[in-house]
Amino acid sequence: MNNQCIVYVTDVEYSFPTILSALQARKFASPATDVCVLMSEHLDNFEELKALLARSGVILTDATEALQESLGKLDGAHFQGRISVSTMAKLVLCEVLPAHYTQIIYLDGDTQIVSDLGEFESATVPEGRFFAARDYTAIHDFLNTGKDSHYFNAGVLKFHRNGWIGQEALELFARNPEACEGKHDQGALNYVCGSSLTLISNRWNFPKQFLHLVNMSSLSIVHYMAHPKPWHGTFFPWSDTESQVYVDLRKAHPIYNALYRGISFDRKILYKYRSMRARMEHAVQKDQPNPRVQSLLVGDYIV
Repeated sequence: MNNQCIVYVTDVEYSFPTILSALQARKFASPATDVCVLMSEHLDNFEELKALLARSGVILTDATEALQESLGKLDGAHFQGRISVSTMAKLVLCEVLPAHYTQIIYLDGDTQIVSDLGEFESATVPEGRFFAARDYTAIHDFLNTGKDSHYFNAGVLKFHRNGWIGQEALELFARNPEACEGKHDQGALNYVCGSSLTLISNRWNFPKQFLHLVNMSSLSIVHYMAHPKPWHGTFFPWSDTESQVYVDLRKAHPIYNALYRGISFDRKILYKYRSMRARMEHAVQKDQPNPRVQSLLVGDYIV
């Protein structure tokens, strides 16, 4: 049995983009790393989808009951309906995943894997430590002020099963959610991380907002945090290439197509307008790959 896995957690609403990322991960990861998708909600055609994904080497698991049990300690009135189980699930993965996984790579479903993951896989996390990259907000501040921050994004994490701070973060959120500053799991993890954080290159978690300032070839994982999303169309700063993969997946099998969730016509028009405006500004300013952004990808990082 493999001791390392790449794991996603998704509800039905987010299952389509999550599957796309998982299939990409399977393509770019070693056979010695399992790729797992945990469902936080029951899916009507679960067995059919499980068999379909298994043919591509992706393990689909119904983790609904296990996640509800692990997260049930949160006050239902505070938690249910406002924050999804799948969002908080990274905090309790050690309680849900099989015990033979000691090196755990967690990825959000709105990521794309665009190049080989070998270096990330082979970088071993010691007990009591975890890997994460700077958040979008930290990069934004760095570009504007030059001030560096280690505030990290929780959409791409690698941690050792032993000593993972997820439970501590969960207890903080339940006890004092205001300390998380509206960032839920991410805020809680940043609050309690202390010296357990090992900051890694943003090559492994690059925010979509800065794609126009970097060479795509230098990235491995792109994170399409916030709206709009690439499965809803091509919007600045990404290209048709990044959106087309979702179109292709919808065509690949009726099950995948049935999982796709679109957006309203009005919202799509709004995103198109904003995208056109941003693309024109980019053309006028003649933005080039930014040395400061590039510096976040290379340096004295363990990976």
